[in-house]
Amino acid sequence: MLNKILIPAIIIAAALIGYQLMNADEAPSGARQSTPAATTKTPESSSGEANQTPPANRGNRERPANANRESTPNAESADRSGRANSNESTESANGEISEQTATSNQPQRGGGGGGLRSGVLASQGATAVEVQRAVSYEGASQLKVFGVIDAQEKAIITAQSNATVTKILVKEGEKVEPNQAIAQLTDSNITAALAQKQASLSELEARLRNEALKHENDKASLAIEKELLAIAKNSVDRFSNLGSQQLSSSSDYESALKAYQAQLMSVQNRELTIAQYADTLAQSNAQRASLQSQIEQSQLLVNALSPSSEFAGVVAKLPINQGQILKSGETLAELYNPSSLAAYVRVPLRYRLDNFDLTNITATDASGRTWLAQAIRPISESGAQRITFTPEFPLASAPLPGTHLALTLNFPIEKNAVEVPITAVYDQQRVYLFQRGTISPVDIELIGQTDQGFLIAAPELSNESAMIVTTRLNNPITGMAVSLVQSTGGRP
Repeated sequence: MLNKILIPAIIIAAALIGYQLMNADEAPSGARQSTPAATTKTPESSSGEANQTPPANRGNRERPANANRESTPNAESADRSGRANSNESTESANGEISEQTATSNQPQRGGGGGGLRSGVLASQGATAVEVQRAVSYEGASQLKVFGVIDAQEKAIITAQSNATVTKILVKEGEKVEPNQAIAQLTDSNITAALAQKQASLSELEARLRNEALKHENDKASLAIEKELLAIAKNSVDRFSNLGSQQLSSSSDYESALKAYQAQLMSVQNRELTIAQYADTLAQSNAQRASLQSQIEQSQLLVNALSPSSEFAGVVAKLPINQGQILKSGETLAELYNPSSLAAYVRVPLRYRLDNFDLTNITATDASGRTWLAQAIRPISESGAQRITFTPEFPLASAPLPGTHLALTLNFPIEKNAVEVPITAVYDQQRVYLFQRGTISPVDIELIGQTDQGFLIAAPELSNESAMIVTTRLNNPITGMAVSLVQSTGGRP
């Protein structure tokens, strides 16, 4: 009966001791305390003294001195010690990983891993931004542009025929007076053709003089021939009367009639010649006019052999050399009037400067000189407006045509505008507003510029409580979480 009671009690006690030992090895390092070492007897000990293992330390547990000895109890103790070291190494590694990933000062311990404090992830996802209030801008709008200098009065002198350059009389950049010769050219064909046409005209004019004299002579001869015709007519009548009275022969009458008819034909021919003189004179005059026109054209070609300036200006280009053979239409020189210089500026169509009066549009260059708007082309093929500016006062040092000039345009503002930095505007068509920790896009109209940035307008900006994000964001999206670090134009 005693054995039946003791044996189960011993088994239950051994199980409880083993359970406590196992729980002691697997306890967390933060809650682990020093545990008494297991006591075993060695075969070599004759006095029955026990070896006691030192208490375990976190992350670095010492082995017992007799751990390498071959004894079954010590081997079992060493196996338990090794499992404890393995658990401690795993626990230490988990702690290092948690410290690397967590952004708080201390990771939460326990449960075999480190965690993040509540709210840390949310604070890391918010981007710090600066904002400003949508305060209405007071003043004129500005726009920085580049203009191209060109002369409104300019001329290109070209060769009127094939010719050879015999002498160059001016240099590039030299000022010339009206009708001042630029160069001397030669062309023997042109001079010979002019001389031939002049000779033909002289011959024609001599023939016209002879025709006029002949015409006067014909008129005088016609009067005489008419008198002779009357005499012949009287002779015919007389012989006709005598023949009727049989006082003359028929042969006398026939001779008188024959003389009369011959004289009549002479008078008729003379009258025809006199009548044709008007047509002959008209033909000769037409020939003379044609020759005179040809002579004038040839004379122009001859005059073109000495090209000259049409106005007082400056020689911009002189692309010829002495002895060079020029073809008809080839450029000899380019001239421009420095007092007619203007700056041609192209302005994006969205500003619609054609809605303003030209007197309200001015420009200023880097030297502080004022340029006035003279003309505007509302729309061009490239979707831009071209404005012509002329200097308010004559330029002391006129730039050369073709050079670029930096100008700052000044024009009034027709709408309520807000001035924002360049970093606040995206694609020149939207900004982002700050609202309750997030951002939302707003479509805008770009109506001008200032020294600080852009002038924009939108219905959402009419309320000065609107907060515009001025920090440049890489990939802004609607509802993006942001945190406010600073604001300009008043505190939010």
